[in-house]
Amino acid sequence: MAVMGRSAAGQREELWRRQMLIVYALFVAGVYWLAVLSSLTDTTPEDTRGEVAAAVLGVAGFVLCLAPPLRGWRYVAALACVSAAPVTALFFHDNLAAQVWSLIPLMFLGVFVRTWHGPGVSRGYVLAVGLAASVGLVCAPAPSPRLWPLLFILSIGGAAEVFGLSHAVLRDAADRDPLTGVWNRAGFDRRADALITAGARKGHQLAVLLLDVDDFKLINDTDGHAAGDRVLVGLTRRWQAQLPRTALIGRLGGDEFVVLLPGHGDADARRIAGALADASAVRVTVGVAVGRPTGATDFTALLADADAELYRRKRERKAPAD
Repeated sequence: MAVMGRSAAGQREELWRRQMLIVYALFVAGVYWLAVLSSLTDTTPEDTRGEVAAAVLGVAGFVLCLAPPLRGWRYVAALACVSAAPVTALFFHDNLAAQVWSLIPLMFLGVFVRTWHGPGVSRGYVLAVGLAASVGLVCAPAPSPRLWPLLFILSIGGAAEVFGLSHAVLRDAADRDPLTGVWNRAGFDRRADALITAGARKGHQLAVLLLDVDDFKLINDTDGHAAGDRVLVGLTRRWQAQLPRTALIGRLGGDEFVVLLPGHGDADARRIAGALADASAVRVTVGVAVGRPTGATDFTALLADADAELYRRKRERKAPAD
């Protein structure tokens, strides 16, 4: 059984998210700087303080995105800068058309946040940005219709839920094992990264369970691959019903599965491992390891320990009795 290191899928996801934010920051900065330059040739003087502030915020967001990896406070700060740019411009607009234009980048940002984050984070973002934009509409020199603040919030939220959710659904489907519905290798790796980070921050234990169906090839050879598929589907359904809500389960390939139990010690992990094995219609061997991983190296060591125990148990089962 292969031992996983740091998630390559997670690294790619982080790279794509950073690239998208860089493009958006450049777009915002470029558009608002063009607006400032355009005003220099206008015969009628205009207040460009909002455009200048928005352009500066776009540049700041771009600078924050430059050094990879983009995570933690720099990611939050970069997202805050590019989100604040169109909102800041709203406070100074004396033209209704300009106010409407500011809504468009905020809608795209709502889609971005919903694509990469869960519904709770997305809705909090929509509410915060929508309320800030509403204040900008009320304070702007251009008088806006009374329903526009509500329109802004609904438009940003609607874009996030319709388009962002569709992107999130596609990402979720790509991360699922098509047979059993549990996380595939890439999906498991991404979520394991998040669990390790959260556990390291809180100092919680993490239990790793590696499960392998004994003589699975014999099932396929004797009863056919369809029968083997039914066995795997039945197993994962029973396991999911038994596991705690916080557990993470993935299929590594073939008849090999992995379960992470955040916040569980050795005794609890072994009790759960025994319950999973006993509830199976076929024979399942489980390897268990518990620790407090703070990064990829520690987690790889835990997986190796669980893997070693799994194969030790398999050897003991196959060893002839004295």
